[in-house]
Amino acid sequence: MKKLLIILGAVLVMLVFGVPVTTRILGPRLIYVSAPGGKPLGEVDAPRSETSLLAVSIGIELATLAALANEKVPPKFEGVEEKDFHKNLKGGSYAWKVARGPFAFQNHGSHLTFAAPIQGAAQFQGTLDAKIVQIPLNTTAEIAGIAGGTLSPSIAPDWSINPNLTPALNLSQASLSLGSLGKLDVSDILGSSVGQYIQQEAQKLAPALRQSIDLRSEVELLWREAYLSEQVNDSPNIWLSVTPREIQLSSIDYTNPEELTVTAAIKMDAFLTNREPGSPQPQPLPGLVAQPGPLSTDLKLPIIASITELNEVLAEENFEIDMGAGTSVEIDGLEAAVGQDGMLNLKLSLNASQSVLTRGIAGDIWLEARPVIDFEGQALGFTDVAFTLETKSKLTSVATWLLEELLIKAIEREMRVDLDDFKEELIEEIHQTIASAALPEDIKVSVDDLDIQLYDIYTITRPFPGAEESPGLVVVIRSTGNLATRFGQLDAVAPAPTKGP
Repeated sequence: MKKLLIILGAVLVMLVFGVPVTTRILGPRLIYVSAPGGKPLGEVDAPRSETSLLAVSIGIELATLAALANEKVPPKFEGVEEKDFHKNLKGGSYAWKVARGPFAFQNHGSHLTFAAPIQGAAQFQGTLDAKIVQIPLNTTAEIAGIAGGTLSPSIAPDWSINPNLTPALNLSQASLSLGSLGKLDVSDILGSSVGQYIQQEAQKLAPALRQSIDLRSEVELLWREAYLSEQVNDSPNIWLSVTPREIQLSSIDYTNPEELTVTAAIKMDAFLTNREPGSPQPQPLPGLVAQPGPLSTDLKLPIIASITELNEVLAEENFEIDMGAGTSVEIDGLEAAVGQDGMLNLKLSLNASQSVLTRGIAGDIWLEARPVIDFEGQALGFTDVAFTLETKSKLTSVATWLLEELLIKAIEREMRVDLDDFKEELIEEIHQTIASAALPEDIKVSVDDLDIQLYDIYTITRPFPGAEESPGLVVVIRSTGNLATRFGQLDAVAPAPTKGP
């Protein structure tokens, strides 16, 4: 009995003292790592200026060109020539009258052609030498054919359109009877006379084109609108300032069979400032910089993301890492602070389960990591992840160090923060801006294939040049899309086709 009491007493002692000892030796090790020392220092002092291209595709409909041609080129024309049009003819002369139908334009992929049917008559007079007698001649030749030419527009240095117009005349009917001498083809004779007249009248299309389709005025409107000063934050006060620098112009594009297209692009700088720049003073439109290839919109907009805002997002993130060998690590409670030289210091609350190799760990540690954009996933990720010196000093056991490399690689792989809210807000703003833009009634603006992407991310020491130090992040948003304007139909109405002189 005494021996049994001794055994029970020993068991009781083990229960009273052994559980805390076992927990202390075999249970998770509780750790708390202090925040890294050192002064926060961004990758750059203040947000970088971003260079963008705002490209506007300006379309000129072929129907507009046709309306212009039908308005400016007379529907009827006539002329008189004093010329011997045959070797046996003396005192020859002829008078002609021609009416044209409506002009139509056609896109051939590298140039335009334009054409209108013509119809009329020519009255020929003279004295026909028949060797024995002199026979007075007074006869009529019917005229029919096509008047038109080619058009290969280009943009001149003064922003006007140079049509590079080459008129042409093709007569399908132009012959007259010379009695016993038979019929005479006068298409060459009339073609020369009528062709010169048509060429003279068609040249009126060039100044009309410059006057009616004023590319310079439209680009000047866009140039003035490109000067922007917009307050984007009020605590502290931050303005986004945009300054246009250069105008680029593409060559004429014939891809759309129904129109001509030329793309003008404004090259501009966007940066952040701590004071209102005041009303922008647009500079005169600079000279054109010709670009042989296509131009497209490529906007880059810097947005300051405060550490407070980032931590609100990080607080919602948690994930579990399977380390193998029966060990898993639960991570939550993420918190960020700007470190030094472009790094973020990241606080993690973790709970690492015990395995055959390691003792469990629970508590807070600090890592340092460089923020990067995961372009494929369009999310914030981290690279160059490493334990801070303060964390390493706490985690000195061999078992813990066995997990370090696996833990770091897993964090780089798993820790992603979705930043889609920035994109959605910016898309909405772009559409609202276009909808509220004050543009002339005959100019229609549209945006197609709008794409917003995260482009860059980096740390800063202060939010704008000259400001107090307030380390944070800058997220650069990149926007691409097809911004287009279209010149609508002109008020001119094509005259109805007229038959006969």
